[in-house]
This record gives sequence, structure tokens and C-alpha cells, in this order.
Amino acid sequence: MTALPRFTRRLSEAEHNRLLDRLQTHFSPQSGTWHALWLNGLKLGRLNETWLERVRQDWPERSENRADGLYLHSENWLAMGDSLQHMAQGWSRLGFLGGWRNEKFDVEDAAGKPLFALERAAFRPLGLMSHAVHINGLTLHNGEWMFWIGRRSPYKAVDPNKLDNLVGGGIASGESVREAMMREGGEEAGLDISLLHNLACQNQRLSVRPVARGLHNELLHIFDVVLPSEIRPENQDGEVAEFTLMNPTELTAAMCDGLMMNDAMLATLDAFSRYGLLDEGHGLSKWLADTRRPA
Repeated sequence: MTALPRFTRRLSEAEHNRLLDRLQTHFSPQSGTWHALWLNGLKLGRLNETWLERVRQDWPERSENRADGLYLHSENWLAMGDSLQHMAQGWSRLGFLGGWRNEKFDVEDAAGKPLFALERAAFRPLGLMSHAVHINGLTLHNGEWMFWIGRRSPYKAVDPNKLDNLVGGGIASGESVREAMMREGGEEAGLDISLLHNLACQNQRLSVRPVARGLHNELLHIFDVVLPSEIRPENQDGEVAEFTLMNPTELTAAMCDGLMMNDAMLATLDAFSRYGLLDEGHGLSKWLADTRRPA
């Protein structure tokens, strides 16, 4: 049986303070003006001023401007998805929307029921919630518990060369959380199914922050895997340049210096919290508590 990670040193007060400062600086959805986006009566997205005007101008069906946001109407959810997809394709052709992937994510209601599928590049402009899986990889190395950290390929369109978790990726339309975790574990780190099939989701955290394309609004489904010391992750899909072992001190410094992707930092701090590296009474832990999705 693989031993569970045990860390003997809690982060210092200075490390706590630096991490909290970085989180408060980069996860700040309150900055700027945001307008609620209502789709067929459900509040599902948020628009900044630029995208609000663009949607108002280009939406092909009925819409209403109300005090509490912009309402878009269609005959049903299938029609809603088709109209949004068509609108986003127009933006892409005109050069307003970059990063087109020809991959779709599901738009869900508050209960998690899929309503329709939409090109993933359109989620940030519309402020729609996407879903992603992240796997913290831990191993015992020379008597010290360490994290396997990936460095993203320099050819990635988003955050090239940034540090990432062992595994991280979006959940495709029609794919379950577990299916995505297993797929990404194999593609990004070459992990055998025997290392993944018993993993349980440890936490769900909501990552919300302004980005160049609009609003990043994503629910992170966080897993941990403890790898035997003889196992080394190997990327299979060209999205990871290398994997490196880092202890909590090194990893904290990298996060504070902005070397790690924001969502990966959130997933890493989730593990830090669960393994006793954080002071529960510090403002950092209180900030993290606000990102946790209730079970």
C-alpha cells in the first residue's frame, strides 16, 4: 500500500502573505464592470463592456436589456447553442475571437445538467462556466515528499513555458469528470490506468478571474495521485515540455514569482491545505475557503 504524504514544515508567515497577495491580485473578478448574461431565463454568464456591446449587436434572435443584465432568448436550448455557435464563428472569422479549437464544452445549469454544447473559445467572452480536471502528483523522493510539476510546451497558445500540475485539462462536451481525468492522465503524463482508476475527487474549487478574452470562469475538479518512486511521468501529446520534482518551499517560491499557471496554483494550494502546509487561521486559508464548491 502506498504511504500517504506527510509534510513536517508548515509554510512561514511570509510565504502565506506572499501567496495571499498574489491570489488577491490575479483572482479579482470584481475589477471592471460586469453584466450578467441570461440565457433563456437562466443567469449563466458575465460580460464586460466590450463583449456586451458585441453580443447586443450580433445576437440574431430576441434580446432584452434589463437592469439586472442582458437577456438572450431562443426557442429551446438546441437553438440557443446553435445561435451562440454561429455568432462566435462570425467573431472568429472577423478576427474578434482568437484561439478557436474546434472543441466544445457543455454549458450546464446550476444543478449540473448539460443544456447545450459550445466551442470552448467562446466561454471566456461570454463568461460561461467551464469544467477542468487537475491532478496533483506526489512522490517520496530521498525521504522527502515532493510534487511532480509539469512545464507547459513553449508552443502552447495559452501560458507557454508556465509551470502546471502533473495533469490539467478541460472536460469535453459529453465527457464525465472521471473520463476526463483518466484521459488527461494518460495523454499528459503517460499514467497507466492502474494508477488512476481508484482516484477520488478531493475537492472542487471555482476559479474566476478577468482575462484578455473576457472572464475565466471554471470549476476545477481536483485529484491527487501518489506515484511510486520508480514511476516517472512521460508526456504523450506534446503539451508538456518536461516534468520536475519540487518540494513545497521551491513550489511556493515559483507560485509567488508568477511562474505557475493560476489554476494550477489554486489546485496546488488545495493540496497544501489538505496536507497541513497552511495555517487554517491565516487569511490565505480563509480566501481559499471562498473558492470551494460545497459538496
